[in-house]
Amino acid sequence: MRTQNIQPVTNPDQIRALIAHEKSVGAYRPIGWSSYAAPLKPNAISNESLVLHCTKCNNNTSGIYEVADVIRRCPACRSLLMYCPACKSCASATEKFSVISCDRCSADFVTNTTVEYLASRDRASREIVLSGIRAIGELHLGNLFGAVQQFVEYEHGDNFCMYFIADWHTLTTLRDPRKVALNSLAIATDYLAAGLNPERSVIYSQSSVPEIAELALYLSMVQPKLQLEHLPTVKDLAKDKHSTMYMGHLHYPLLMAADILGPKATLVPVGYDQAPNVELAMSLADKFNRQFGTTFVTPKMSLNKVVPGLAGGKMGKSNEDSSVLLSDTLDQISEKYLRYGITDKRRSTRSAPGNPSQCVSVYPMYEALLEKRPEEIKIVETECREGSRGCRECKLQLSREIDALLQPFRERRAELSEKQKYVEEVLHYGGLKAREIIQHTLWEVRERLGILSH
Repeated sequence: MRTQNIQPVTNPDQIRALIAHEKSVGAYRPIGWSSYAAPLKPNAISNESLVLHCTKCNNNTSGIYEVADVIRRCPACRSLLMYCPACKSCASATEKFSVISCDRCSADFVTNTTVEYLASRDRASREIVLSGIRAIGELHLGNLFGAVQQFVEYEHGDNFCMYFIADWHTLTTLRDPRKVALNSLAIATDYLAAGLNPERSVIYSQSSVPEIAELALYLSMVQPKLQLEHLPTVKDLAKDKHSTMYMGHLHYPLLMAADILGPKATLVPVGYDQAPNVELAMSLADKFNRQFGTTFVTPKMSLNKVVPGLAGGKMGKSNEDSSVLLSDTLDQISEKYLRYGITDKRRSTRSAPGNPSQCVSVYPMYEALLEKRPEEIKIVETECREGSRGCRECKLQLSREIDALLQPFRERRAELSEKQKYVEEVLHYGGLKAREIIQHTLWEVRERLGILSH
């Protein structure tokens, strides 16, 4: 159950006033913390006819708000005590990731703190960072070092971060429902294993925020079709005679624009291949603001680091032979680099001098991984040029470097794999917060377009 536009009352003085008001108007129900209620018998089960004290531990807290001024938690189990506006009763509550859930009726309430994050946009140091990853397969080294580690860095300081799993976008290329669901949970697990903090960032599935789809519909009313057809991603698919283009492919950039403009993101970290779609979102924001009045924030774009694939180019999910998966062992990483890694092809023997600039995938990976350790990169370059380090030796050393960097991630992921309920809770509460944030933008857009809510 989800409630809108109402907030639970946790302030003792306000709760006391509510109880007093209900008594005065004759609307008082025999539940809650009041001396009007008889104490519960030992081991009694609460129901409508009995007094409901702490719902979680069933502790008798009758009269607690009539004798104390600052009681906010149950003296026995330390649960948060509140007045729930959904079931109109005093009850204990569970608080997770800035969302309060009534233990009695299970209503969820996104706290005002979350919305207040967005209210302080005027601070120059603040960015509202948004990015997502499609759930089309297992994450690889390029995702981790090219994107997710940067996501973690954005959490520091005064940024407000929103990171999602783009499961709707996934449906343009992956049609197996079981894989979509499993991949979504796996990516959320990887987000957490990489160091994202659900107390600092909103982590959610795109599909848990239906407001995004409605916003994309409204954006489609001001977006010419021809411009979509000329976007590189759509254009390339149209040229491919072996692929079928669906409406989802054409709608993809608009859905991505809704992802970005819904929370009014100010900074969007993105890969080079998705840059044209972010530019479309920027132009859509400007166009809508001109036609209907200032509504959207025009975001800035930040390009993710490019992590080289084993066969050259960008490491991607489309070719597993050219990618190091985060689940790969040292032996698997070594085997991939020995088989597919491309070094200086003009180097004929181990002792022959090499040229790092001609090394297609091994030396560039050293540069990507050891960016903050330039002295070690210099050693690799010098030994290559001198011929004192062979290509096979260089590949094996690189494999060990990668394995060592992945080891802490693997350990955290193994722990989280035993806590899938926790991962699901992160996505559930993250979705609630994302809806609370994005629905405010949707209401503005509806009003601008004359769409009335009855």
